Amino acid sequence: MADSYLVLFVAEDADDGHADALRAAAREVPGAGFFDDPAGGQERTVGTYLRTDDLVEGAALMLAVARVSEALAARIEVQFREEILGHLVAGRPDARLAAALPVGDIPDAL
Repeated sequence: MADSYLVLFVAEDADDGHADALRAAAREVPGAGFFDDPAGGQERTVGTYLRTDDLVEGAALMLAVARVSEALAARIEVQFREEILGHLVAGRPDARLAAALPVGDIPDAL
């Protein structure tokens, strides 16, 4: 089986503020990583990731990134196993993401 990743990234224009905040969020979560393409201009991609086979194991990263999303009023795309689950919008899961989460208490915690 291929590696499974939870990936969360800014789904709009990203800047150094997004990068700094997401880097800090990734550092809070054991095993999480951070990526940034500062040379990307308007296409700059900034986000975090965690290698995991279980979406529930990614809850800590989702919570950390939800705090960033809320603080920056940012829209963050959430993917698991290369499938788009939905978005965090200003810290809250959209309907699609809330429906995709495997346990009921994670959306409430976000």
